[in-house]
Amino acid sequence: MQKQIKVSQEDFKTYLKGIGLPTDIKLSVSVETLYLLANKQLIYTFYQNTVLHLKDSKPISLEFSDILQRLCVQKIGGLCYEHELLFYYILKHIGFNVELIQCFVQEAGCPYDPEFPTTHAFLYVTIGDDETYLIDPGFGTRSLRFPMKVNFKDLDATYNLFPLEHYRFTENESHYQFQHLIDDKWVTYYHFFKPLKYATIEEIHNDYHYLFTYEKFSGVRDNRFQLCKYTEQGKIQFFWFRIEKKFTSFKKIFKFDEVKKIEYKSYEELKDDIKKELGFDLPEFHLVKSNEN
Repeated sequence: MQKQIKVSQEDFKTYLKGIGLPTDIKLSVSVETLYLLANKQLIYTFYQNTVLHLKDSKPISLEFSDILQRLCVQKIGGLCYEHELLFYYILKHIGFNVELIQCFVQEAGCPYDPEFPTTHAFLYVTIGDDETYLIDPGFGTRSLRFPMKVNFKDLDATYNLFPLEHYRFTENESHYQFQHLIDDKWVTYYHFFKPLKYATIEEIHNDYHYLFTYEKFSGVRDNRFQLCKYTEQGKIQFFWFRIEKKFTSFKKIFKFDEVKKIEYKSYEELKDDIKKELGFDLPEFHLVKSNEN
């Protein structure tokens, strides 16, 4: 039985204000509304995975009201599941036909591992009888700027959403692969079941909790300390590779098709710049896991 959440009109107005829209805007179940909200939420919120890197790391609430407060009121960003669930509940409230689909994230440079757990999800929206859209507002530093109209019976299309933001799908007998074009090479970022398999809210919550405890190595939890803020002109990425012996941290600024990289010499320098750019306070260094954790 799918968990039902009632979004109040007051909560809906809080959401609209939090993503830079007037609270009296008239929205309908339409492609235009879908594109508008997906893009606004992406730009007015940001991704950050710091909770996974704390010494006392533990799951936080995924209840709608709590996610709404963190992303749209406190503006402290959050993990993929927070972004996905916020948008899921908002689309449901408006009246969209929307489903959640679990994903198997593929670590960079690694082959597909059938034993790896599902640690991500995206939204699958159907409008009318045959228009289907994939939306992924929370995939770390590779979130989707706009929904992508997808026909899984014909996967020849590529999606050029913005400079340096080019995507496609491929398939094998059991899975679909989501790929991003980087330096003229298609890189697989995640897999999901073929045929499509919808997930319940409870399954998404279980995946989120499992993310904190499963034994296999996870870059997003065990190494990559990352934040990403999308802008009208591109995006700003922050990385700290926590398990490296030498302090390795940098910022990448994407402005259309130009990329600028700035390296940090210390955690405090990273912390100060993130506060300046995002208004977000990184945890104090002594609260973060060490290489030995």
